[in-house]
Amino acid sequence: MHYRRAFVRHFQGLDAEMAPFISTVDAERINPKLLKDVLPENNSGLPLIPQLIGNKADDFVQMAGALHDLGYNEINWNLGCPHKPIRRKQRGAGLLPHPDRVDAFLDQVCERIPCKVSVKVRLGVADKSELMELIPVLNRYPLNEVVVHPRTAEQMYTGTVDLDAFEEAFQALELPVCYNGDIGSATFFQSLKERFPTIGRFMLGRGLLANPFLCEEIKPALSHFRKCESSIDRIATFHDELLASYEAALHGDQPVLGKMKEFWTYLSTYLSNGRKMFKKLKKTQRLATYKAIVGEHLADAEWMGSEPPEKPWNKQ
Repeated sequence: MHYRRAFVRHFQGLDAEMAPFISTVDAERINPKLLKDVLPENNSGLPLIPQLIGNKADDFVQMAGALHDLGYNEINWNLGCPHKPIRRKQRGAGLLPHPDRVDAFLDQVCERIPCKVSVKVRLGVADKSELMELIPVLNRYPLNEVVVHPRTAEQMYTGTVDLDAFEEAFQALELPVCYNGDIGSATFFQSLKERFPTIGRFMLGRGLLANPFLCEEIKPALSHFRKCESSIDRIATFHDELLASYEAALHGDQPVLGKMKEFWTYLSTYLSNGRKMFKKLKKTQRLATYKAIVGEHLADAEWMGSEPPEKPWNKQ
């Protein structure tokens, strides 16, 4: 929530946000801490879609009800998380090879929750045909949207997206489709728009973390936004506000450093001296040292433009 709020104050172009997933729980009462990240008072001001991950319909219904009570009218069910610990529990992408389980889940959930449901999927775990076998199940339900990331879970974020497989899934789906995956430049975004002109929704992820100007580059009408400031100045102001927010919310150097090192994992890719800076930051154990390193390198940095020298989202 700290990142989302700071981002929206410094960069334009997003139409909505999807929150990091919340795990459903088997409990008589939901711990309020689970919902802290999506409390309305913590939001950025943009429409927010909470995301749930789980495989038990009753738990999902209970959590969706709590979110609806907070004012949310759409909940996303994550069927795309590729991480092995999640998949082993048949959650996230681990459910993709089990259309019967997905069918039973949606049959219970869609009739019982007071809000709309969307799903986020991948092509499969290791076999991209798994999504095609699941699509007839998805088509039977009044889902608000299907977000498709055209990689398998085994790929994680390596290699390239399979646009032919996405096209096959898109043609088979009878529901609104949102494209997700590897949108790291306005050039690639435009190529997607030309190939899939009827798709109206696109989800940005790691590409936006690496280049926070991406939405402004994609939407020409925003090209005038804050042009009086240099890209590095905008990054520095954004960074300083986010750092202050984490310092106020977290206790001790290490929790704050953990968040800020993650911040630079992608963003440093676009800085002329980002590789050198990030190498130093990874070894830093004190917040004062961190601030000195960032200040020194941002003073000499140049922004590398809309096309990064490498794509960090294809390495993890």
